Amino acid sequence: MQHLPDSRTHTRGNVTPTRERHRGMQALAWLSLLVALSLLVTAILYIPGAVGAVFGGVSESRPTSATVLEGTVLVQPPATATWQGLATRAELAEGTRLRTDDRSRAFLRTREGSTALLYNDTELAVQRMRYGRFNPALQDSVLRLFNGRVQIGVAQHPVTPERRITVLAAEGRLDLREGTYRVEMEADGAVHLSVRQGTALVWLGSRVVEAPAGRRVVLQPDGSILGPLPLERDLLRDPLLDHLTDGTAWTAFVVTEAGTSGTVTPQPTAVWFERQTPDGSTDRHGESGIVQDLDRDVRDYVNLSLRADVRTDRQTLSGGGTAGTEYPLMLRLTYLDAEGREQIWATGFYHQNDAGLSVKLGRQIPLGEWIAFDHPTLLQEIRPAPVRLRRLEVLGSGWEYRSAVRRVELTGY
Repeated sequence: MQHLPDSRTHTRGNVTPTRERHRGMQALAWLSLLVALSLLVTAILYIPGAVGAVFGGVSESRPTSATVLEGTVLVQPPATATWQGLATRAELAEGTRLRTDDRSRAFLRTREGSTALLYNDTELAVQRMRYGRFNPALQDSVLRLFNGRVQIGVAQHPVTPERRITVLAAEGRLDLREGTYRVEMEADGAVHLSVRQGTALVWLGSRVVEAPAGRRVVLQPDGSILGPLPLERDLLRDPLLDHLTDGTAWTAFVVTEAGTSGTVTPQPTAVWFERQTPDGSTDRHGESGIVQDLDRDVRDYVNLSLRADVRTDRQTLSGGGTAGTEYPLMLRLTYLDAEGREQIWATGFYHQNDAGLSVKLGRQIPLGEWIAFDHPTLLQEIRPAPVRLRRLEVLGSGWEYRSAVRRVELTGY
């Protein structure tokens, strides 16, 4: 008897693999969906940040505004070797160099409001002025000082309070935060940074010094860093008169109207000024003294102080003479005012005024005694105000005199 296949058995055998395949396809679909969701979440979370990081680092150069304050300022555009006169107002591309002479000054303003004032006889380069194209916090500002003096004002940054402007000078790097600074390069290569407001980091190789407000740091030509020092600095070389005979700082001079000439005699403890005759008969003006050239711009200084140890041992002309301008010992400062005119500030020391003559510039001191003279607010007294100090003289003057000085200090900030 022939048996036919059971259709129910055949159907059950086919149903089980089909269901298994269906479940596998469902699991694969869910897995694909989960992977897609994970990729979507990753893209949402990370791709904008990555794109922002890429575009946040994109910077562009922006020009710096320049204004000629006085005189003729020379400019050397980037990638050129020639100098040309700068227009009264101009836009400077990064890489531009500026040069002022003894009668010119220039003022720079960056795009975010920081400033740089170039004084006389200064050369400065706007080395780099990069700003974030999409990121306002990004800024890279670098100036290079080749010589002279510049006053820098670092403006508050609206996004990055710790932003700094960098000044390269000699072998040093000065990172300046928000504040006001003066950077000066001396003829011998020394760099002085004075911090009026703010805080600066001063780098020389791997060494770093922090300079707070009211302090000063000096980068020496020998590679050393001095500071932080007081803001007040010496404006005279050899204040103790140790090297007078070498002629390195002070130079002797004699002026004689008539009769016997005066003398300048350096000794180990003092410098003496003398004009005498055996019978004391000289009655015409004469001078003998020492002088030091300063040639220093002080138009942004807030104070000058003058100190000296002085004495008078003899004077035959009473007081300060008829005009009150002749004393056995004098300190005489020559300077230029804002109009470029030469002016003289002077003070004298005397010990007798028997004839009752003028002493309008004089200060009476005891005979034959060393007196410490201290004028801590000289800048407030000088009128018209000085913009450039020319020279300082220490001298004996009048008819016959004998006087001395053993220390002279002129400081300022």
